Parts: sequence; C-alpha cells; structure tokens
Amino acid sequence: MNFEYNIKRIVDISLIELENKIYTYLRNNSYKISEKGNGYITFVEDELSNRRRSRSDFHTRIGEGKFIFHEETAGNIQIELNYLTSINYYLFLVCLILAFGIYTRNLIMPIIFSIVSATPILFKIFYLNEHVFDEVLSS
Repeated sequence: MNFEYNIKRIVDISLIELENKIYTYLRNNSYKISEKGNGYITFVEDELSNRRRSRSDFHTRIGEGKFIFHEETAGNIQIELNYLTSINYYLFLVCLILAFGIYTRNLIMPIIFSIVSATPILFKIFYLNEHVFDEVLSS
C-alpha cells in the first residue's frame, strides 16, 4: 500500500537552475527519471543502482513521485511534489502486534504497541514534507 501526498513551495530561483538541482538531487539519491516533459519530471526508485541499501535512510526516502514546476509572476517558481511512499512494512508490524494481542487475549498493550510502532509512518511523512525541498535546493 502506498501513501500519496502533495507538497508545494514557491522558490526564488531560475527555472533552468531549479531543473538542474532536481536532476542532481535525483542522481545523487539513486532515483531513475522515468519521464521528463515541459514543467515536470517523473521519477522512481532505481532498484538496479549500486547504492548501499540501509535501513537508516528508509525513513527519509521517497518511493516515487513527480516534480511539477512552473513560473509564477515576478520570477518566482512554484514547485510541487506529488509522491508515493510505501507503508506496507509498518502496517505489517501493527497487524502482527494486534494479532499477538488477540492471541494472548490482552488488548490493551498491543494497542499501545501498535500506536508506538505506527509513529515511524508519521515521522516519515513529516520529515519528507519539511526537508525534501531543502535537500533539492541544496543539491
């Protein structure tokens, strides 16, 4: 199951420079550009890259998405990111904990543990919403 979210920001940068920063960010973070057009870039996770897979960056990575950018008045650029990120792992953990609680006939502690194990989902969403554009613009 994928979680879909949309974030927007207005930046004061030229359109060509923004597009180059997006390319640099995607290349440095092992994403593959699947489609490029006038004002948008679609990308997916590059599963064939030689990037070392680690759990430490799992909470900060976008699964797949689309950057949409267009020029506003006064030279400002509106950038929008529509992204999909997988939450299957977390849902599996919550279901496993709840099933264990049902098996042991103790429902209070599994509910508490389920809430605690669901907090990484919220962390991932909040982290991506706050830091993705900063990372793109610093590339």
